[in-house]
Amino acid sequence: MSKRTYLRRLLLGVAGLAAIAIAGLEHRALSSIELDLEVAGSEPRVEIPWGGFAGRRLSAMVEANWRQNPEMAETFLARQLQRYPLDHSRWYTRAIVSRDLDRDPDLLRAHLGASVATQPGNREARWRAATLSQLLGDADLAADHLRQWLHDQPGEAGQVLFAAGRWIHDPDELLDRVVPEGELYLSAVLRFARQHDRVDLAPAAWARLPGPRPPGDNALLDFVDLVLGEGDYDAAMAAWRETYPDYRPGQVPNGDFVHPVGGGRGLDWDTRMPAGSQAMRDTRRFVSEPASLRLEFDGKETLRLSRPSVRIPVAANPDGWILSGHWRGERLTTRALPYLDVRPGNGDRTRVDVPATTFDWTPFRVELDGADEPALLHLQLRRDPSVHHFDRFLAGTLWLDALRLEPRASASLD
Repeated sequence: MSKRTYLRRLLLGVAGLAAIAIAGLEHRALSSIELDLEVAGSEPRVEIPWGGFAGRRLSAMVEANWRQNPEMAETFLARQLQRYPLDHSRWYTRAIVSRDLDRDPDLLRAHLGASVATQPGNREARWRAATLSQLLGDADLAADHLRQWLHDQPGEAGQVLFAAGRWIHDPDELLDRVVPEGELYLSAVLRFARQHDRVDLAPAAWARLPGPRPPGDNALLDFVDLVLGEGDYDAAMAAWRETYPDYRPGQVPNGDFVHPVGGGRGLDWDTRMPAGSQAMRDTRRFVSEPASLRLEFDGKETLRLSRPSVRIPVAANPDGWILSGHWRGERLTTRALPYLDVRPGNGDRTRVDVPATTFDWTPFRVELDGADEPALLHLQLRRDPSVHHFDRFLAGTLWLDALRLEPRASASLD
């Protein structure tokens, strides 16, 4: 055996014995710690000078029980952090203890800063730091930690807005201080605003988004849904027109079915149909290019319909409106046929029945009462079948196209 090989094996043997010794010391120290240890008047100790696993476990127990003896906990945590300075939780607990003992605020902030500096990407540490900063009355520091906590996590914007909104009441200031830059964050803000009816926050976030927004954009849909619900129809129509230049405020949105139809958010058509029916654009049969809306019923279901539907925001017009359009039917069955239902806001409904079970393109016209204030008209296809009719299933096809809405006064002048 060569001398080099002998020395290598000797070193490995010594290292192995040292590892066994350390493991033995750790085992004995861990065994000496009771799980129900209560921090008493004297400082808890372990027999390993570097702390080890036993020291870290004991530190966790001190953290959980620091209120029983804050002075002792402060001393013990300080010594433990000399050995393991990257334990962010220990630094945070040290800051809490310092607050309880009325230590110098600068010292407390130093401990709190160390808790996030040791692991800047640790979101738990950031959230804890924000909470403690707010309790200390340091709103600027709390806002900074909340902003850092939200970084790369736009889906959590609502939690930050709710927390910071307790002391930052101006919407622009709130966005500046706690929301990172980027469209994903602003979209999340608009989702939060819609979910919580924060009509004060939505315009501030909307104004920061670059436009026009693409069709189907969630930020656009959230903003329009919110302002429609709050009665700000001008804002809804203006936002919609930025994305759809062919839309004319006060007209039926997508009345010629130029664009795809969807789930009814914003000013989109709601074409979520029940089982046994479907709605789609038809680019082969139409009155006005490029398409119509085709509804197909398979004759196997008792369909109670309230869709397709669309919301139509309009300006104030005491003289009323005229809704017109064209429809076509093919082999519609049963005595309970679909019909159009038009309702201005919470006003009376106006019903328009199909002329027959099969008919070629036929115009229809509905006169609606006016209002002294802006209003939201609801246009929907309905069906109210009776479950007692033997022919209650609905089959056939129905088309809608070229839907128009005009003020009654201007229409009469024509």
